[in-house]
Amino acid sequence: MRWGEGHLKLKAHKLRHTAASLAIGSGADINVVQTMLGHKSATLTLDTYGHLFPDRLDEVSKKMHSRRV
Repeated sequence: MRWGEGHLKLKAHKLRHTAASLAIGSGADINVVQTMLGHKSATLTLDTYGHLFPDRLDEVSKKMHSRRV
């Protein structure tokens, strides 16, 4: 985003990145974001946005434990 002539100029790529970031922050999984962005592989999506996915190991561990008990 850049400021110009008193108005904020939004670029399509910034809006796309923001939309993907918001989807990830809302709990969308990698395949949903991949489809939304039109990426051919989840690897590309993870390479670009992987740092935004929270570490969910604790959550998975708790769910697995609760199903076992």
